[in-house]
Amino acid sequence: MICKNCYTELTSKNTYPLDHRYCIKCGEEHSAFLSDRRQTLTSLRNMNLDSKIIQTKYLIREAVAVFGLDKVYISYSGGKDSTVLSHISKAMYPDILHIFANTTNEYPETIQHIKWEQEENHTNIITVIPKDIHGDIWTFKKVVEKYGYPMFSKRVSNAIRTYQHSLNATTRQHSLDYINRNFKKYEKYKELPISDKCCDKLKKEPLKRKAKELGLECAILGILASESYQREKEWLEYGCNVFYERKDNQSRPLSFWTDEDILSYIERFNVKIPKLYEMGYTRNGCMYCGFGVHLEKDGCNRYQRLKETHPRQYSYFINNFGTLMSKFEIHIV
Repeated sequence: MICKNCYTELTSKNTYPLDHRYCIKCGEEHSAFLSDRRQTLTSLRNMNLDSKIIQTKYLIREAVAVFGLDKVYISYSGGKDSTVLSHISKAMYPDILHIFANTTNEYPETIQHIKWEQEENHTNIITVIPKDIHGDIWTFKKVVEKYGYPMFSKRVSNAIRTYQHSLNATTRQHSLDYINRNFKKYEKYKELPISDKCCDKLKKEPLKRKAKELGLECAILGILASESYQREKEWLEYGCNVFYERKDNQSRPLSFWTDEDILSYIERFNVKIPKLYEMGYTRNGCMYCGFGVHLEKDGCNRYQRLKETHPRQYSYFINNFGTLMSKFEIHIV
């Protein structure tokens, strides 16, 4: 292996112990960089809501200035975060394009909200449907059957998928070592059909194809760094606006907001969000997604709540994935 930064060959003596991707010198420098970034993120999070709105508008304007209004789009999920992003963006650019990926696994209330945005709130929205290389519609069930179920977290699912698809005994052992080192308690699920490919197939790839078709160059995302370890890690590395540094250009102007900020903004400006949130849900997303479900309180996890709020969808879920949930040790009744 070589150092990610300086390309020095790594040995047992010169590898940085806290991050094996770096030599000691580069690892210490990167660690100091991340420490400074954490302080910056903390400072941004500590700003009041008015200041955060101003900063968010600045970041959106920067994206438009760099790429042009006709080359940017809001990646719109219909959830409360992206709806707040839409509300702020439309105040500056009323006709800014929104693209919604209908994963075929959406809550009915999300679809109803998208329809309201289009027909009554005059939001410029394009809806894309996921399709495979043959032009057939991807469904959640098809993706699960082909790749595996999205369970526990993206990192855990990716680690297990990598292990299961190792090309030889050596890489398989390396993958197993990685699981045991980072996700020991999930090792017992390593032979079950688990994968992180669902979001790629049902959401990310359809959005990217549509963006390429329309000649769009930058996605504006309503994601918060506080939502997951991975999102905070990405913010520490890249910040809010990531232009020409990675494969895809992204503006993440809400990334330093908290969930409390989102709720305060919705209340202050009377922003309409899907009725789903009035039913006890804290997220919209895909109905059957398993990321994070194991962390929810037994008796009122998303699947148990689905039984009460959406009995028809719950019945479909039980019939198709109930046996698998028992293997994952997830309570669904």
